Amino acid sequence: MIKLGLRFVDVSTEHLQYVAQLGVDGGTLRTDDLPGVAERGRVDPAGLRALMRRLDGFGLQLAGMELRRARIAGVLRGEAGGARELDDLCASIQVLGGEGAPLVTCGFAVAHADEHVQPWRGYQDLPGGRAGTVLRTFDAAWLQDADLVDWGDASADPAPRVPLAEVWRRMDRFMERVLPAAEASGVRLAFHPNDPPLPLYRGVEQPFVRPEGLDELLRRYESPNVGLLFCLGTMQESGADMPAALRAFGQRGKLFAIHFRNVRGVIPRFEEVFQDEGDYDAAAQMRTLHEVGYDGFVMPDHYPGLLGDDPAHERSRAWCVGYLRGLIQATAG
Repeated sequence: MIKLGLRFVDVSTEHLQYVAQLGVDGGTLRTDDLPGVAERGRVDPAGLRALMRRLDGFGLQLAGMELRRARIAGVLRGEAGGARELDDLCASIQVLGGEGAPLVTCGFAVAHADEHVQPWRGYQDLPGGRAGTVLRTFDAAWLQDADLVDWGDASADPAPRVPLAEVWRRMDRFMERVLPAAEASGVRLAFHPNDPPLPLYRGVEQPFVRPEGLDELLRRYESPNVGLLFCLGTMQESGADMPAALRAFGQRGKLFAIHFRNVRGVIPRFEEVFQDEGDYDAAAQMRTLHEVGYDGFVMPDHYPGLLGDDPAHERSRAWCVGYLRGLIQATAG
């Protein structure tokens, strides 16, 4: 049975009770929110066990960790100092597998190596939704020369600052360390497509912008522990046949987690909207997940801005959870 999940933003008792009341089954936690990471850079086993007991008290399952790019920024930038980052990540993977939280989701995006200090470039929040709902909107025309990355060849003009071969080299370095640790610990690595799905973004050539690129990733690192955090929104933004890709990867058993959000438009301009009002048929995609036997987590991803909402988007989050919960049930038969 498909499970309804969240990326937890808070592990207080009050918040866990709140999401359990909404009908959430579990979800993931960002790296820095896991016990021990803020203090030591890696997950603490005893702290993780205590957290999982608290989650279990509300009937919630911790699927695993969402890897923050800030924790592998050196690897993404191609810096030698990334070795320590990989040491910490592999140690955390060992703990996650040993404690029964065997999933790590990762957006390996060289262009977002600075996301912890800078907002994503080319995006604005605009009141373009129904009744003035604020929508996260991307337009490639908003990108400027000042947005180009500085962790590549700055003299490479007009060529990309970080060409495709270099992106793969950096990912190979990542996988040479991380994949053996994941396989040894029984942890699955779920990779998110590049968002925005531009082949060239901020001077970086991006390999994971269409289904063909995700398929190349799966062939390059052929392992039962490597799969996808398939984001319906990103694939729809790319202009690819998202429903066909969803079915194809699902039939291969390579869907490890799902980000379920809808969009209007495709690159070079799109808006992130509620699940019921975008360009794809949300019910049809949920039926596909049932048909291919998907039994992992479906999670809302990014939240439109409702009037009077708080910075954590709790009103919008509740709307998305309720919609997805109903959709899962309505399409199950």
